[in-house]
Amino acid sequence: HFPDARVVRGRVGTRSRRASPSFSVWARRTFAHAHSHATPLQQVASETMMTSRPVSLASRASAAACGTRKRACSVRATRRIPTAHNKPCVTTSASSALGGSTIALDELAADATSGNPLIGITPDRVPMVEAASRGDTPGAGSFNWQKQWYPVAVIDLLDPQKPHPTQLLGVDIVVWRNGDNKWSVFEDKCPHRLAPLSEGRVEDDGTLLCAYHAWRFDDTGACTDMPQANSVEEEERIKNNPRSKASARPSMEAQGLVWAWGEAGPDAKLESAMTPALLVHEIEGVGKSGPAPGGGFRNHWQVRDMPYGWASFFENAIDPAHAVVSHHTLVGDRYDDPAGFQCVVERPMTAEFGFRCALDPAVPPFNTIGKYDAETSYDFQPPTLLKIDWRHEEARFLTSHYCVPTRPGWCRHFVATVAQREQNTSNKVRQHRWFKLNLFTLTSPAWLTHVLGPTFLHQDMVLLHSQERIIARGEGQAMAEKWKEQVFIPTGADKMTVMFYQWFGKHGPVPWAGVGGSQLPPIERDQSKLFDTWEMHTKYCTHCQGALRNTTSLKWLAVAGASAKAVWVVTTLAFAAAAADAAAGPGAEPSLASIINEVPLSAAADVFSVLSLAGTAYGLHGFASMFRTFPFSHAEESIVMEGTAKIGLSNDGPSPYIDFVDNMLFGGDKLTGKTHAGGCECSGCSPHFDGIRSTVLAARKNKQAAKTAVKGAAKPEEAPVSR
Repeated sequence: HFPDARVVRGRVGTRSRRASPSFSVWARRTFAHAHSHATPLQQVASETMMTSRPVSLASRASAAACGTRKRACSVRATRRIPTAHNKPCVTTSASSALGGSTIALDELAADATSGNPLIGITPDRVPMVEAASRGDTPGAGSFNWQKQWYPVAVIDLLDPQKPHPTQLLGVDIVVWRNGDNKWSVFEDKCPHRLAPLSEGRVEDDGTLLCAYHAWRFDDTGACTDMPQANSVEEEERIKNNPRSKASARPSMEAQGLVWAWGEAGPDAKLESAMTPALLVHEIEGVGKSGPAPGGGFRNHWQVRDMPYGWASFFENAIDPAHAVVSHHTLVGDRYDDPAGFQCVVERPMTAEFGFRCALDPAVPPFNTIGKYDAETSYDFQPPTLLKIDWRHEEARFLTSHYCVPTRPGWCRHFVATVAQREQNTSNKVRQHRWFKLNLFTLTSPAWLTHVLGPTFLHQDMVLLHSQERIIARGEGQAMAEKWKEQVFIPTGADKMTVMFYQWFGKHGPVPWAGVGGSQLPPIERDQSKLFDTWEMHTKYCTHCQGALRNTTSLKWLAVAGASAKAVWVVTTLAFAAAAADAAAGPGAEPSLASIINEVPLSAAADVFSVLSLAGTAYGLHGFASMFRTFPFSHAEESIVMEGTAKIGLSNDGPSPYIDFVDNMLFGGDKLTGKTHAGGCECSGCSPHFDGIRSTVLAARKNKQAAKTAVKGAAKPEEAPVSR
């Protein structure tokens, strides 16, 4: 179903805007071409997904493995192996230029002209889409990495009294709060002798002081104090020299994040003002966790430096098939849940705006196999944003991932989720594992969400860190070409990954600063460095630092309590032995029974207290260590992951805890009268919602239309009103 291409409705509040004639012609031709040039894969996909369920890994596996995996064996024994006629069709092409991929070139060519070019695009960026389609923008059809906004830090996690170093596109930068309580971003070098400004101080007057020679700089980068000058005149003359300025980047604050422009320079301020950042309107105006526009709710930002590159992050995040395997027990089961699916293009690929695809159907963890009542879309918008949009008739979860290329082989990952709920529903959505897992994070304290983050991220971190280096073989800038040559893509489940590397092959590589700075470091074999959560997160998170201090204090308090109780128990036993010895008389040895008889009954409680306090101290020590390191191996079972499965968050089914949290956040009249933010992409707000291509959504809309028709037929006709 394609929307009317003649009018493109960009919504800011309640206003709408008509597309330009040239854009309308282009869009109309795009949709007509897509409709008339569908490949066999596209023609078969919808019928297949409506009539047959995906093929589970458990049903395809050999029965020879039953002896070692009883749980998987029981599933294999009960599932029907699909016959050839109802398996998802994947066309192949011997002339494919995609290396090991068997996804046909004609299918990918058709994808390039299918879908709605505006779905998922926020209203403030719609004019950019129109201008790019007309070729009115400089470099239309290409991607400029430097002329973009990048999130670089989470405001709520920063200490405003200190400068904070990070990196962007291979350039060292420093984030600090100036005298106007605004966050500024400089390149991390003093213009005097290039010492790092991040090693300096934020002074009481709101300037940044270089710790080498005490030069000071305001938020524009201008030098305000130079103590080595011989006179006031000399100091003013030197300050007026442009070379005395620190290199300031355009910066802004939005959605609780500090954003920096991709380059400095004389035109940077004007160019940055003309370019909207990749904001998510559903969480606009929300810094910390709490209520979001329209009666929604969002969780805390999580941020972490990851030891693999920008491309590896998106290759992984845009791949739904890996979730239930790599993240076993947290979001699914590696033996029961893997299944085949189709990726249907909702927004065609462009240089400036990426692409958007729907899963048809959305397999686990987004649904249960055989029960598809929710749909999911993946929306990649370069250079930083991936939105995973999960929609159910009773609720919606929008997870926004930002990935920033910091240096070769590393990236910085930000993620937050916003929940939207419908009023007066039957609450069937509470049974969904995706709903339960995401709702749990909405009410967790920031430090708890952060410390549990590695339980998810570390599950595939080693895989991505090693895979990237194996493919690149040191040549990080040739990643897209080498990936295409070496991988084997036999099914359509990897289609979005293929599309991502198509985009990256055309518009990459990442333009790292410096000569020879693009080479990837070798595979890190030291597990203590690879799983170093202190360096990757805790050292720049004020929430986690506070939680670590409190946990450490509680640990030593428990140790002190256990020690004091142990001394008391030993003293009690000594007194009991002395009493028994006195009762035995001179020269006689007291028996063990007589000593025990002298021990007061309270000693047993004291021993229990010693063991309890010692166990508490040990548990707190283990918990505190998670702020510093969290090693993980798929060859071993994890008590944290298994615990998540045991309490029912990673499985479909009822949960009293989720019922309580859902009522607390969305129950009663909490949603009454709440309007969504302008630019919201839910079904009730988006003017492009018909561009979402999902058989689940189509069935739901048909069902709703049928109900409306039945109600309309049952309603008696009203007599015309005279005027």
